[in-house]
Amino acid sequence: MTRIIFTLALVLGGGLLSPAGHAAEQVAIGSNLTIQVPDRDQIAAMTISKAEALGGYFSTFAKETVTLKVPADKSGELIAFVKANWKPVQESYRSEDVAPSLDQARARLKAKQELYAQFEKLLATANAADIIEVETAATKLIGEIEVLKGRLRALQHRIDFATVTVNFRLNDLGLEALLREFEQ
Repeated sequence: MTRIIFTLALVLGGGLLSPAGHAAEQVAIGSNLTIQVPDRDQIAAMTISKAEALGGYFSTFAKETVTLKVPADKSGELIAFVKANWKPVQESYRSEDVAPSLDQARARLKAKQELYAQFEKLLATANAADIIEVETAATKLIGEIEVLKGRLRALQHRIDFATVTVNFRLNDLGLEALLREFEQ
């Protein structure tokens, strides 16, 4: 019985199945903007409010940073809002194709689900001594399946919601106003 369980685990759960090519590009988007502001709390509230109006939310809010999650197709609108109201002193953008990770996780999940189905079949024909061994392996497999499902949900969320991080640099000295006066 141990040999059967090991063989099934190796073939179906051990990663010997390779995922077929992924069809659509699945991209996780991230942006990082640093803006100079006189009042970070007010500006943070405004950016959070805009993110919420776009169907997003704030992920983290710290002393000098707010990280926002917005639907990926709305990220440009949030970035345009920030840039229109406060000139960024620094900005960066990144994208990551997560399709290979999605494909791999889906293939592993499918393999583990197939393995679980085989365990269920084994239970129907197993003798009393083997039932405990099969149930132990099946219980471990259920945990692995749940972890993979969680990973898939997290990857999909990264695709669906872009991350926009706004860093605040305080303008305590009034340097911006002083420069404007100097230019006139």
